[in-house]
Formats: sequence, C-alpha cells, structure tokens
Amino acid sequence: MSLIKSYLHTKMTDKLEMLTAREQLMEDIDSIVESHLCGSNVRSFEVEELTRILCDAVCKNFPTN
Repeated sequence: MSLIKSYLHTKMTDKLEMLTAREQLMEDIDSIVESHLCGSNVRSFEVEELTRILCDAVCKNFPTN
C-alpha cells in the first residue's frame, strides 16, 4: 500500500472508530437515563429532553467533520 493510501486508510479507520464510539456513547446515555428516571415521578418528555441534551453535547464535542 502506498504511503498516501496508508495515510488515508488510517484516517478513515480512526474516524470510523470515533463515530462508532460516539454512537455507542449516545446509546449508553439513552439506556442510563431510561433506567434511572423511568418509573419515577419524571415525565417521559423530560426523560427524552434530558437524553437529547446529553446526546447533543456528545455531538458537539465529537463532531463528524
């Protein structure tokens, strides 16, 4: 593999790994919020709003660009 192809392959692999980890983190956030707040006196739209805010923070700190 040429040096350029190797570099591009490494960059693409690193980005894919980061995106996969980001997606897993957002799924974990959703699961944690659901398990800790569902069944309590918190309304479902508040649970969804908290999940959205936390996932937005993940996306802000780990952009795709």
